Amino acid sequence: MRHDSAWRVAPYLLPLLLVMLGFYVLPLAGTLGDSLHPNTPAGIDAAHWTLHNYRRIADPLYGGIFLRTLRISVIVTAITALLAYPVAIFVARLRPRLEALAILAYISPWLVNTLVKALGWTLLLRSNGIVNTLLRDAGLIARPLHLMLNETGVVIALIPGHFMFALLPLWTALRGLDPALGWAAGSLGTSPGAVFRRVTLPLTLPALIAGLVINFIMNMTAFAVPMLLGGEGHEVVSMLAYQVNLVLLDWPFGAALAVVLLAITLLLIRVGQGVAARAAGAGAR
Repeated sequence: MRHDSAWRVAPYLLPLLLVMLGFYVLPLAGTLGDSLHPNTPAGIDAAHWTLHNYRRIADPLYGGIFLRTLRISVIVTAITALLAYPVAIFVARLRPRLEALAILAYISPWLVNTLVKALGWTLLLRSNGIVNTLLRDAGLIARPLHLMLNETGVVIALIPGHFMFALLPLWTALRGLDPALGWAAGSLGTSPGAVFRRVTLPLTLPALIAGLVINFIMNMTAFAVPMLLGGEGHEVVSMLAYQVNLVLLDWPFGAALAVVLLAITLLLIRVGQGVAARAAGAGAR
């Protein structure tokens, strides 16, 4: 019966599979193939195979850029994890109309073009920008804070830009919790903190982990914000890939960068799935 049902569904899945094959699988295969060929002044030398492009990534220059990208992504994701529960709990306890407005407010940054958002952050964070002007007028600082052209500015801008990817799944999980669970634990003399640790956290942790994985991936691949707020000397992998592919026209090395970044992303997704599954199992017990 199950075999017959699969064959009946297959014709409906075929268009999607063809689209995935043509626009996802084949380009990825082509990228992998390009990464294994040397680059020449005439273009990709498809007649020879090499791992040189991957060995170049181990160079201290490129390795440092990967480490910087990982460091920024970890910091942003860690801060997001700390903020996610307070914000999600606050939103979930609002009245329906206010709750909808709050969710729209957190989603709205994603509706704005990334480059426009990055330019907006430069107006806020530059030496004579809004933030430094307000702090100086309030007498809190004597000299402008260096909030741009460094990793600090990148972190500040990425947190609200990608926060919704952690907030939405966590907020959905909180909305789906039975209020009677917390009430029952509280009626037995459990403190609110203990209710959160023993009831709310185990049941919603898989949703938070799933959101943080997406958040981390978005941080790893961010381009406009690091380019405008990080500046020279604070390049990330996305900026390196842009320079290699579109400035130096070294497509094999650019393909190798893409493959390594994809491998890191897939590994993180797999680890996140495992952690979320264990958290779900612990919560069920």
